Amino acid sequence: LFVRSRCPRFFQSILRMAGEIGRMAFVSAAQTPRRQMALQAGHSAPVRHPAAALASSAPQSERLGEAKSSISNIAMASALGAGAAAAGVRRSRAKRSKKSRGSSVSMAAVDTLETLLTFYDVAARNGSEGATQPSLAGRELEETAQDRVFNWLGRGPAPGSECFQVMQKYFPGALPGAAVHFRSKAVLEEEFGFTPDNTLLGTSFCPDEINNQERDIGTKMRRYWGKVFPMGGISGTPYVGETGFVAFSSHVPKDGNIIVVFGPHVGISEEGEVGQYLREGQTGNSTACGAVIGAYNACLSGFDGAPSEDGEYDMQMDEIKQEFVPHAEAISKSENPMAAAAYVAYEMVKDRTLKIVNTKFGSGKLVLIGGIQLNMPFPDYADHFLPLMFEVRQEGQPTQDLMSRFSNPSIQQDLMRAPWAAVTAQREVFAWLTWSPPALSPVYRTMHKYFPGALPGQAVHERLVKVLDRYGFNNDNTIMGTSVCPDEINNDPTDLPVLMQDYWGEVFPMGGISGAPFTGKTGFKAFSSHVADEGHIIVMFGPHVAISESGEVGNCLRAGQSAASTACGAVIGAYKACQAGWEPSADSTAYDMQMDWIKAQIAPHVNGIARSENPMASLSHQSYHMVKDKIMQCVNNDFGSGYLCLIGGIQINLPLGLEDHFLPCTFEIRRAGEPTVDLLSEMKEFR
Repeated sequence: LFVRSRCPRFFQSILRMAGEIGRMAFVSAAQTPRRQMALQAGHSAPVRHPAAALASSAPQSERLGEAKSSISNIAMASALGAGAAAAGVRRSRAKRSKKSRGSSVSMAAVDTLETLLTFYDVAARNGSEGATQPSLAGRELEETAQDRVFNWLGRGPAPGSECFQVMQKYFPGALPGAAVHFRSKAVLEEEFGFTPDNTLLGTSFCPDEINNQERDIGTKMRRYWGKVFPMGGISGTPYVGETGFVAFSSHVPKDGNIIVVFGPHVGISEEGEVGQYLREGQTGNSTACGAVIGAYNACLSGFDGAPSEDGEYDMQMDEIKQEFVPHAEAISKSENPMAAAAYVAYEMVKDRTLKIVNTKFGSGKLVLIGGIQLNMPFPDYADHFLPLMFEVRQEGQPTQDLMSRFSNPSIQQDLMRAPWAAVTAQREVFAWLTWSPPALSPVYRTMHKYFPGALPGQAVHERLVKVLDRYGFNNDNTIMGTSVCPDEINNDPTDLPVLMQDYWGEVFPMGGISGAPFTGKTGFKAFSSHVADEGHIIVMFGPHVAISESGEVGNCLRAGQSAASTACGAVIGAYKACQAGWEPSADSTAYDMQMDWIKAQIAPHVNGIARSENPMASLSHQSYHMVKDKIMQCVNNDFGSGYLCLIGGIQINLPLGLEDHFLPCTFEIRRAGEPTVDLLSEMKEFR
């Protein structure tokens, strides 16, 4: 670790030498069963994991003797390279058949030669010459900006926890499923022209219900790309076969594209036990994936590949068990058998997927996103996904490997050794997720200069949910009110008011133009009378302001228009009217009570706003105080024993293609007879 941190280039040179030494050692032992050799080295040094071992017909004592000298040659390379020394191991699987009740069922033949991947390979990937990122060995001992932000959002486990350490040790590089979706979506749209209209989505996951939760990658991708063609059976293997893919691919639009996301799944418990998952409503852990672990246990118990009595009525499980027969012994002797089994399952799912897919459906592109789904403790964390394949294929064109798109060194470096990375950690991660504008853009500079601390709406929402959970808020005992301007640009799917409504349920809109709560005290009294017994209320409020692509505050290019318009139009219109000499008049016959009130609130501050460096930004902050003051006059805690949560700030409308942000200025909870609890620090950027 010392050498790696102080002399990274020298360390990479050592890794390259170690990898070459190890490769030569393995090649020199080419006549020996390579997987058994790796098995014996795996306990004392992190070489290729035993999950990669295949059974050999030679007696074990003979195999171990043949491997002994080669093991000693690679010991040093293994210790330094954390598995980088391990050579590629080939396997070929012949056709298998089974008979049951007089019928013959042919098992899928996979006559491919593939390198079996293990968690040590993942930890050491890119550790060879030409690497674009450092080895991931020791990742469980680090905390990156990415880790800190995902935990802050409630998506990932706390760095240093047992759950975190196990995940990063055995599945280094795993990301929340939504992060994989956001990254892949951005790449496919920006670089290859994918849209929901020209793209079909296929998935090959185990049908276990824990793979179909709201924050799983399959669900996220389905909600964005549209309808899905599920190809997977138990274990995630695409049992629809070649016929299923032909049928699926025949549905693609003209010149359209296909995305196939696939992989097995494995649970990780709160205590860091791989293969275990506490399901909702149950009191004890159960296995995940049950099919994979069941097949592995059957092999340990003596299953030898013979057809089962259930025959064609349990075809999928029979094939999984046959797949694990040659691996079971090696898996059992590995450092973490359940993690090793997950990688063997991935190879199985990957092989079958590659067997059935093709690019003959037209001129469009086929995207393959493969990996291992990690079922994390529910509901504390979002399920994760370890990307192991991200490819674009097209008929007549070379395959493009896009795995590097899941890497970003600036947010994936250890904060202990790179403390500067924590300064703008959230902004960097949000930009990488495509939630925020790039750091060098005019929009970014303007937003963080005049609205420091602004966060993507999704970040505010997820953080809000996590914090309020401590105080007993949930979508069954909580009702929500909003006081925001009804401008349609505040109602995009990723805007804070919409995200909150989708989560908390039905909403009581209190706001008029400018965001002020014109429903007044009577409106809040009516709203608060709807709260559940001992339930809670959330009120989200604030004005809004736009920032143009060139960084101009107050201007917004709306969809379908060729010229920018103002936002908030009511607030800016009131400000300009006051500059032009507006004065209240009792003789006016116009019916415009909301606008007249806004003008009256802005008028005393016009000169001060005009003298500021950026009048439109200054006007937005003044508008926030205007809305907040009226909110405080309308709300109360007379509705019962529950909490009233106030989340207030400035909604920031960004250019088309970027997600709107929110600057939190108030975050507090109140309860009758108790002091107000100020929670604003929970929304602040950490350093």
